[in-house]
Amino acid sequence: MANDRIATIVKEINYWKAHKLLPDVYCDFLLALYTRGDTAEVSAQSIRSRNTILTVQMILLVLLLPFSFLVIYSTQFHLILQLGILVLFFSYSCWMAVLLKKNNTIFFQVALVIALLLLLFMSVITSQFLSDYKWLINILLPLNFLIWLLLGYKNHMKYLMFSSIIGLLFTLFFIVL
Repeated sequence: MANDRIATIVKEINYWKAHKLLPDVYCDFLLALYTRGDTAEVSAQSIRSRNTILTVQMILLVLLLPFSFLVIYSTQFHLILQLGILVLFFSYSCWMAVLLKKNNTIFFQVALVIALLLLLFMSVITSQFLSDYKWLINILLPLNFLIWLLLGYKNHMKYLMFSSIIGLLFTLFFIVL
């Protein structure tokens, strides 16, 4: 159930309890039911604050992609520093994906896609850092797209499977030519 609906229901149950419209035992049971037993007194304010924190985390997560492009293409940082920054961005996006996996909402999917794109950027930077660029990139790019394919299949994300197949085809076409 959506957090806004739960907040409204919890607010109503607290109102019923305060004005003795229902016995306290019933209100406590309903509060435990709608708050999943976390606490009997969950206010709409705490649910709103959780939503605000999630919104800020998602904004930061989405901003990781433009910042990673900025770090890679617009700065004069050494490749090791660029790779270190990308590793930090990747760890944050993986942490968000793991945190949001239990809900399996659009937020989890956004976190997973951003983590996969950052992994792709890290692979390209790693292959540039090492001396023999051509053979390593020819291994890392198809490997990345295979990871995308497996995760798309595991999480039933058709768009991820489709994009991984297209990426594999383009990569194999590029390798052959």
